[in-house]
Amino acid sequence: MSPDTIQRAARRLIGARTGGDLIEELDADLRPVTVADAHAIQDATVALLGESVSGWKVTTSPDGEFVRGVVLASRVFDSPACVPAALVPMLAVEVEIAFRFDHDLPARARPYDAAEIAGAVTPFAAIEVVDSRFRRYADTPVLHRMADCVSNGAFVAGSGPRDWRGLDLSALEVSLAVEGEVIVRRVGGHPTVDPMLPVVALVNNFRAIDGVRAGQFVTTGTFTGLTRVRAGESVAGSFAGFGSVQLTFV
Repeated sequence: MSPDTIQRAARRLIGARTGGDLIEELDADLRPVTVADAHAIQDATVALLGESVSGWKVTTSPDGEFVRGVVLASRVFDSPACVPAALVPMLAVEVEIAFRFDHDLPARARPYDAAEIAGAVTPFAAIEVVDSRFRRYADTPVLHRMADCVSNGAFVAGSGPRDWRGLDLSALEVSLAVEGEVIVRRVGGHPTVDPMLPVVALVNNFRAIDGVRAGQFVTTGTFTGLTRVRAGESVAGSFAGFGSVQLTFV
């Protein structure tokens, strides 16, 4: 995609984000055809909005390519949070483990190993609120979702343990409750089994560019699947012996 086309695609997504005019589909000449295109549209969206990046979500493309989704600073809330329902009309939630960077991991040629990264992060319970600038989320092509900040709507940061080094993060008991009723309860269930793996992927993709900065975070994927709720409802996520997070859609 040309720089002009990337800018125009970003402006179309921003119009849906700020004006509420959801997109049926991107015009043919604005459609991303590679993961690099999708990342470029995200970056243009951040720049045109004048936003800062507080963190990322991480996933992979159908072909196994690394994909990151920007989490805008204006969309980050601390638990217990009151999130405007109008801000994220899909009202879809996922309980996750996120990792905050305690110090910079700057750009460098040599890859970071998992132990080095683990020594630079602190995990905590989180809820990602999924939302879309496309009218039919389920039918939206994957690359279009990627360009749309991988469908991030908001992010709620909860609590984490004082000492997590001895915990098996792949085998925690997790629960999701809506209005006090437990909807999901299971042990484990992370899509990569170990939630540290997306953190390692992010750091080693960014080491070739700018690295990551202290205070930024990465959220690593849902343990509970995608759950739709209603305006006015409260949502609570909990990892036994680890941490919890709460929000209410107001």
